[in-house]
Amino acid sequence: MRGRGIFRLRSLRTKIAIAAGAGLLTAVVLTALLLLVTWNSQHVIAVAQDTQDRVHTYNHLLKAVREYHNFSYRSVREDTPEAHQALGEAKRRFELAIEDASRLPVSNLREREVRASIATQSRGVLDHFRDAKSHVAQVDSVWQERGSRAALNEVSRIIAPILRLERVLEQEIRRGDIKLANAMSEARELNQLAIAASLVCLLLGALFLVAVIHLVHARLRPGLARLEEGATAIGAGRLDHRIRLEGGDELAALGSAFDLMADEIDKQQKRLQEIQRGLEAAVADRTSALKEANAKLSTADERRRNFLTDIGHELRTPLTIIRGETQVALRMIEHDDFDPHETFDMILCQTDHLRRMVADLFLIARAEVGELPLDKQEHDLAAMVRQTATDFDTLVRENGGTITAETAPVVTAMVDAERLHRALTALIDNALQHCQPGVDIVLEAKAEGETVELSVSDNGPGIPTEQSAILFGRFSRGVTRGKGSGLGLSLVSALAEAHGGHARIADREGGGTRVTMQLPSGALGRIAA
Repeated sequence: MRGRGIFRLRSLRTKIAIAAGAGLLTAVVLTALLLLVTWNSQHVIAVAQDTQDRVHTYNHLLKAVREYHNFSYRSVREDTPEAHQALGEAKRRFELAIEDASRLPVSNLREREVRASIATQSRGVLDHFRDAKSHVAQVDSVWQERGSRAALNEVSRIIAPILRLERVLEQEIRRGDIKLANAMSEARELNQLAIAASLVCLLLGALFLVAVIHLVHARLRPGLARLEEGATAIGAGRLDHRIRLEGGDELAALGSAFDLMADEIDKQQKRLQEIQRGLEAAVADRTSALKEANAKLSTADERRRNFLTDIGHELRTPLTIIRGETQVALRMIEHDDFDPHETFDMILCQTDHLRRMVADLFLIARAEVGELPLDKQEHDLAAMVRQTATDFDTLVRENGGTITAETAPVVTAMVDAERLHRALTALIDNALQHCQPGVDIVLEAKAEGETVELSVSDNGPGIPTEQSAILFGRFSRGVTRGKGSGLGLSLVSALAEAHGGHARIADREGGGTRVTMQLPSGALGRIAA
């Protein structure tokens, strides 16, 4: 039982409940104290207001009776309309003051007796002033007969009702002043009590706030931060992270639960990973061969479709021309003036074009699948370049241009010279077909480190950068749209790749285009000394 009690004191819920209870008790005490002070303040205010009203009413009545007294004897002495009018107004004020005094509330027997006494004496004063003239005459008679001392005594006897009323009013005014002073003193005491209570509650509130802040900063904040860090780490897959919160409260229990959960998840994950690795190995063993076969099949099928599509598209035009020329020959063969040589020349030309196109297509297709046979021998590429320039010199000059070879004396490499000569021929044909008449062509052969470069450049219109990447595709043509089949650059790229190299297109300095075949290691070249 003792251990359970200690655990309850360590519990965050117990600490929070104690702090909340202390705060609630402080709030209840403060509220009760404020209600008590408010009630007493209202009582004091009511007493002070009532006392002030009584003192004001009695002062007004005292002033009115004195004015009525003065104006009564003045009217007897002066006996003028103005004096009588002033007397009437003083009388009305006195009667109104009597009426105000009679309406004052009473809360005890004494106040009732005081109000009755004032009312009785006020009526006596009114009755007294009805005989004001006879009273003055009587005083004058006593003064003449018995002297001034006797006259003063007679005056005192006559105004006795007035004096009694004044004494009562003055006594009540003094009592009201004392009562008002007591109310003010009580109000000050209540104010001091409220200030003291506020200070005590402020001190209790500060202690409560310090306790809560200590609880938050000493336990809740670091504990929640550790829990958040642990949850984030476990959520990110770092299952080796442990929270390890010390203590016996709920945060420590929650941290231990997180650590146990991470341990269990780690064990389960390791078991699943072992099972997954076994399954992956089994699946990989069974599917690797199938994937390889499918990949080869897909590649072959795609090349077959592309090949058939290209053939169907590009062979349509020459076949249409051959068919048309044949139909014309059949219709015109019976005419005596028909000369079939021109028709047969056209058919022969288109047939030869078809033969070259089909040969190029098959060469490209075999090169793409790595089945193009190469007769690699050591050849002098410089001599081949110079001979090619000589072979095309007449044709280029007839076109109004020039063709030159710029090479080292000897550049040798292990290549299939016939295939590379076919590539150079295709590049020269491209330059003649797609450039303006009078184009200048330059052939180059050079060795760069462990590579050999063969290039053909011209001073034609050049090729836009965005088109250079697609011109190595089959049947691709640039913006010039020459008369070629569109297989030239594709053939050059296929032959370069068959030698283990690649082809590229670049702008020529001064304008024009440069196409280069680069043959890497495996086709080693050297410059003769």
